[in-house]
Formats: sequence, structure tokens, C-alpha cells
Amino acid sequence: MNILITGANGFIGKALCIRLASDNKVIGVYHRKKPDTPTNIVWEQADLTDYNSAGAIREKYSPAVVVHCAGLAHQKIGAVDFSTYMRANSEAATENLARAASKGNPAVYFIFLSSVSVYGEDNLNMPVSEDSKCQPSSDYAFSKLDAERRLLALFDAGIIGDLSILRLAPVYDRDWSFNLDRRVLAPLNMAYIRFGSGLQRMSALARPNLVDFIHFLLHRSAATPGVDILNVCDAEAYEFNKVVQVFKNSGSRPNRHIVSVPLPIVWLATRIAGSLSPDKRGWLYSCYDKLASSLVFDNEKLLKTGFRPVHSLETIFDPQITQISQKND
Repeated sequence: MNILITGANGFIGKALCIRLASDNKVIGVYHRKKPDTPTNIVWEQADLTDYNSAGAIREKYSPAVVVHCAGLAHQKIGAVDFSTYMRANSEAATENLARAASKGNPAVYFIFLSSVSVYGEDNLNMPVSEDSKCQPSSDYAFSKLDAERRLLALFDAGIIGDLSILRLAPVYDRDWSFNLDRRVLAPLNMAYIRFGSGLQRMSALARPNLVDFIHFLLHRSAATPGVDILNVCDAEAYEFNKVVQVFKNSGSRPNRHIVSVPLPIVWLATRIAGSLSPDKRGWLYSCYDKLASSLVFDNEKLLKTGFRPVHSLETIFDPQITQISQKND
């Protein structure tokens, strides 16, 4: 089938294009730089915030599936304003693409990559389920939630007939693990930092698990059109201490000393910073919450689909386990 993947030169999109191109016609949409990947993928450059641009691609290929990976990721605080996040992640790009795709093919299956950040960090009951109240604490998270709401409105209006919204836990792979690094590594990788006891747990998502799951969604039998919102993460959550242990033993991450930092110091630092920058206070407080508390997401709905995540921190970062896993594959 024709599968259109946006953000084809991104961390997730590129891996997904390669995986799905083996048994489908994949149209990879990129914004600026053409990916340097296999030639069995059809490449299209487009600005998805322009409805005409999205419409032209739809008319040319009429995809049966759209996997919307493109978007503006978390940027350094203050680097991007709210309106830019909204245009790139929601009100322009996502809605334009969904409308254009459904106009050419009302039966199109639209998969949107959202984020667990839509839940926020305050007053969450662990593990956080898809029914939990969403209270985003950053412009990025709000733009993702707004995109979800726009897609659900299109579904309710009968414009999109088949929709999956995937709320991704922080994604990592062996060659890129920023979402893990910032919880356990000091600046310049000078040391590992243990915040408090280090027993805090976090959900995370190995990139191969995400790619496998999307492949599973496209090929599962007896699938009926409808709408689904799913938390997507590895089978188990990880203690911060476990992340440090795996990193130190991996050979691909620095083997540094561990420095313990009491949580009251982190709390005080974020409160002082918040008082000096009131417009950034919510984001700064959320940084403390991510370091001080567990943030675990319920993946029961994902498991009920019949999918089982096989990758973990160990299989991604431990060279010996990685080699065994590759042989088994």
C-alpha cells in the first residue's frame, strides 16, 4: 500500500521509512534536507503548513496510510515562541495534512505521533492512563494536545474515518539518548548525577519498539476503522539508577563517577529561577518534577492490541545483548 511518512529525515521518520519500505510503497516527506537513505523510497519536499503543498502530494499519491512524524520538537527555553509551536505542530501542519489526505481518500488511516508530555507533571496518579486529565506545562506539549483535539474533531465530523493517536514516552536509541541523558548526566558528561535516592522511575521508548509497533498497527488482522489513543512505551519503566548502570556498562557512554545531589537543592534552584523568570516558571517547576518524581505511563491498552515490546535499555545499549538480539532477528 501507499504509505506517506512526514518528518522523513527525522530521528523517528527516517527509521520508519526504511522499515516500511521493504513491503510497501513509501513516500517520505521532508522539509529541508533530503535524507540519505535507500533509493526504494519516493522522496517529496514540502512545507506542510501550506495546504496547497499538502494537497499536491495527496493528489499525486493518494496514500492509504499517513504517519505524521513531522513537527517542532522541544527547543531550548525561549528559543521558540508559542505561535511557532502551534503552527508547526497543530493548527497548520497537522490539520492541513489530515484534511488533504482525507479529501483524496476518505478511508485513509491517519497515525499521529503525539507525546506523553500532554499529561503534564502535576497531580498525576501513577501509572498515567490515557483517561488521565491533560495539563500540559510547556508550549510544545500544549501544541501537541491541540493537534490531538483538532484530529478528534475531524474524526467526529466524519472527515477522518480511521485515526490512531500515539502518545510517545521519551524516545531513545543507542546513537541518540538525550531524553535519558538529561536525567542522569551532568553538563559536558562530566559525571553521572543521582538526584535524591535515584529510585525514581521513568517510562521511555526504544525507537525500534516504536517502529515495530507502527508496523504492527498496519498489518494486524481484523482491524476495524475507528479512533484510538495509546500510550506507547517500553514494557517496563526504568529507575534512574538503572539508567546510570546500563550507561556505565555500555561502552558507548562515559564511565564517570556518580555525584549525589539532594532533591531540596534542586527544588530551591528551580524556585529561585522561577521567581526570576515568571513567564518560564511552569516549565522550570516541571523540570524539578521530572527529576524528583516517578513518571510512569500505563501501556495496558498497547499490550491489549497483541503487541509486545521486545527492546529495552539493555538490548539497545549492551553490545553483547544487542548482538544476540540481532542474530535472533
